[in-house]
Amino acid sequence: MTLRDRDELVPLGDRLAVLQLVRYLVALAVLIVSAVMGDVQRRLAPLVVVYVVVTGVIEIVRRRARRRGLAAISATLLLDGVFLAVAVALTGGYESPLLTLVFLQVMAVTLLVSYRTGLKIAVWYVLLLFAGHAAAAAEIGGIDSPGSDRDAALIAVAFLLFAVGAAAFSSVNEQALRRSRADLRGLVEFSAELERAGEPEDVAFLIAAHARERLRFARAAVLIPGGIGWWGVVDDGQHRVLFECGIEGGPLVGKAWLAEEPVLVRTTEDTPLVEVLLPGATNFIVAPLVVDAEPLGMVIAEWGVATGQHIPALTVDTLSQAISHSALSLRNTWLLSEVERLATRDGLTGLPNRRLFEESLEREVARSQRRRSPLSLVVIDVDHFKDVNDTLGHPAGDTVLRAVGRALTANSKASDLPARYGGDEFVVLLPDCSGPDSLAVAERLRAAVATEMSTVKVSVSAGTASLPDNAEDGGRLVAAADAALYEAKAGGRNRSVRSTRQPANVSAPRDTPAGV
Repeated sequence: MTLRDRDELVPLGDRLAVLQLVRYLVALAVLIVSAVMGDVQRRLAPLVVVYVVVTGVIEIVRRRARRRGLAAISATLLLDGVFLAVAVALTGGYESPLLTLVFLQVMAVTLLVSYRTGLKIAVWYVLLLFAGHAAAAAEIGGIDSPGSDRDAALIAVAFLLFAVGAAAFSSVNEQALRRSRADLRGLVEFSAELERAGEPEDVAFLIAAHARERLRFARAAVLIPGGIGWWGVVDDGQHRVLFECGIEGGPLVGKAWLAEEPVLVRTTEDTPLVEVLLPGATNFIVAPLVVDAEPLGMVIAEWGVATGQHIPALTVDTLSQAISHSALSLRNTWLLSEVERLATRDGLTGLPNRRLFEESLEREVARSQRRRSPLSLVVIDVDHFKDVNDTLGHPAGDTVLRAVGRALTANSKASDLPARYGGDEFVVLLPDCSGPDSLAVAERLRAAVATEMSTVKVSVSAGTASLPDNAEDGGRLVAAADAALYEAKAGGRNRSVRSTRQPANVSAPRDTPAGV
């Protein structure tokens, strides 16, 4: 990890402030030891003062001159080594009580700067200590002999081993912090993506992608109950596909739902559902999508082909957090979908309501004009519907309306849009249908409604109009078809009439249904 990477975890200024505090504590310890030793104090005290002043000045310069900050840090670290090497040499060399401060300084640099810097500084200290040992052996500067060469070599090896161990632990710690930070960033990004998901399918795709790309699982599958058994998404790294599956989940799924926490599994033995979705899967997690004890689905994530390789606990925890967010998002998308469905559906017949019809009409008119293709509309009204309510009651009237809705749905193509326009009036939008064909469709629908009426025998009348034959926009298309419906009713009801109006002569659309 570079200094810049580590700075993303903990601000460099904060770590260098702690390191500066360590320097002051080391200087204080040197003063205390020199005071106890007595005759050494005269030589160490001025050295300590100079060291504190110089390092303080360098730290001030580093904070103000940010462009040269790294050079200032390097200079200070080298100065630390010189100060401690001289202090150790003056207080007994390798037998000095200050030798512990060298270990402390290397540990501080390793933890606060980086493990690479710690190793470099350790080598620097060894060289300086050997220089002090050589100076003492040559009786330079009045330094006492620090011991034999063998003792110096053993202490140097022990010091380097200590530095390597500290660097190794620091490296592991830095990697864990970096991984934790990356997982946290990924979780934040994943939550933002979930907020933009509009459909349950979108949530399923996001979960599978998050598990495989950000959490580094080899394969992932998201299972949601519904339809013939399960539907969901499988992501194997090469393809991300939507599926439907009728295989039962088995006891493993029930166990995960009951525990409401991930279950670690080594092989797909006795789990046919997993074998179908992730053939040959080994060493995988089965994690439930649960909200308020309500099971919504399941996530299966395979770590790798090696059954003996343990899934890191941090990865399991991160996956659990992501799945918790996903379960809430999945439930919210279902609720929003249900609210949208209720807002655009007629509660009695289940057909699209007037709002959805008008939105679809606007879209289809634009499409028709862009592609120069025909667009027709059939308006249907129940004959003498008021008499049904007055004589048989409103429940009978509701039965009639539901029967009309069933007949229109069963006898319309997938591209057609049957809707309840209001009261006892219905509409059917027919894309790519010409005027003559719309009349044939109206007759077919009228006959289908008559066949559907089993308990209450009523008939319907219909009027049709087309774009561009009878109108040039959606509002005038509705008005033309509605006028044709009036003609059908005026002509005796239980019949269909096609509009003969020209676009320039079409009157303004009305706001209320035609009922008679």
